[in-house]
Amino acid sequence: MVGTNESIVESARLGSGLGTVYRALDEVVDRYALDDAALVVEVPGFGRQVMHAGRRPLHDDEHAMHTAAPGLYLWPAVDDTILSDLMVALGTLALRHDAASP
Repeated sequence: MVGTNESIVESARLGSGLGTVYRALDEVVDRYALDDAALVVEVPGFGRQVMHAGRRPLHDDEHAMHTAAPGLYLWPAVDDTILSDLMVALGTLALRHDAASP
């Protein structure tokens, strides 16, 4: 797991904020052996943003992510409030960071 954490830290250090969020979503999918994951954030000035693991588009939005409340959505579900809160915070900070970057 150390290699995984280092890759996320390296992404945060050298990459974009949103790139870090997508990497973290992919790591969550791998770590918990999930079928899918999505993160919904609502950030003033940016509105509702939906980030989908693998950077895949939500073609038919079968899970209604475009109207979902902010949060981390995992399939199958994993009840981890701390992980969800941290991912929402990461997504919010990532949007603000990338918008402020030249």
